[in-house]
Amino acid sequence: MASKAVQPKDRDGFEIAIICALRSEANAVEALFDEYWDEDGDQYGKALGDTNTYTTGAIGRHNVVLAHMPGMGKGSAASVASSFRSSFGRIKLALVVGVCGGVPVLADCEEILLGDVIISTGIIQYDFSRQLPDRFIRKDTLEDNLGRPNVEIRAFLSKLGGFRGRKRLVDNTFGFLQELCKKADFQKAQYPGVIEDKLYERTYRHKHHDLQTCMICIECEKKEDKVCETALKSSCSDLKCNDNMLVQRQRLLIGTNAGKAAEEQKPCIHFGLIASGDTVIKSGEDRDEIAAREKVIGFEMEGAGVWDNFPCVVIKGVCDYADSHKNKKWQGYAAAAAAAACMKAFLKEWVPTVNLSSRAAVQGM
Repeated sequence: MASKAVQPKDRDGFEIAIICALRSEANAVEALFDEYWDEDGDQYGKALGDTNTYTTGAIGRHNVVLAHMPGMGKGSAASVASSFRSSFGRIKLALVVGVCGGVPVLADCEEILLGDVIISTGIIQYDFSRQLPDRFIRKDTLEDNLGRPNVEIRAFLSKLGGFRGRKRLVDNTFGFLQELCKKADFQKAQYPGVIEDKLYERTYRHKHHDLQTCMICIECEKKEDKVCETALKSSCSDLKCNDNMLVQRQRLLIGTNAGKAAEEQKPCIHFGLIASGDTVIKSGEDRDEIAAREKVIGFEMEGAGVWDNFPCVVIKGVCDYADSHKNKKWQGYAAAAAAAACMKAFLKEWVPTVNLSSRAAVQGM
């Protein structure tokens, strides 16, 4: 089998779709292309009525199409995926690549750190529910759920999750991550450092902790209580969030004690269910409640919109802990580096259709 992709003659020669919600996510994915088929302009066009904008090229032996989303959320993702299918009818796999919030401690006590990557084994629409007078009830009947990935994807994820498959995936991800961070446009996508990976107790709120500063925050004692608008836009250092309320993680302690340089820390890759919805989770208590109920390990906003249109896998870098202390310090590393690197490592293992490379290359282009 050819080690490099052959440029397809038409849109039917593409079988991998990549969808990113943020510009930083798409920039990282584009930077890891091995070939660009649109350097001299769009050679392939699109179907009538398709409002998407694409980048075409190759990653390894795969011809891929990247769709640039106009905004975040599953509604926008569903619209992009629907238009995508009208133009590229032979897509076998869609990868939703970007950032997510992570559940810091899983049921088996496995730890997720900032900069790790989550690969979906299924998607839960956690905010698809009924509002009753006293509570929300998620719609969880067979008709309301998104279902499992197809057999081919399930078998592939099973292989990747094994000892050998996971080691290859982690090693290749780290290699592509280093490659990406050396590029001129991604110098700021370096590992922020252990000191910036802060997980507070789930009930500890992000608010003014100086009792003389804000009368609204002084009254905030329970999850339902409000904090002021200034606090919502301020950093933990500005608000004097107490580091004594930080949760210690063994993985961080081991890395620090071993004397590893920050840039040498390899992201861990976790497989599991991802919660997808239009609600941004910024509450440690709600995060843990949903995670315990739905058995999810991360939160994102686009996967549910793509799921019904394509066979789909979500690959997301963990940029926050889905709590009130979340900020954007890790988005550059998690979005513009780790998730994109993992995507390329994932595609290195994915086997393309046997006859795809036999399609005639575009001549004279």
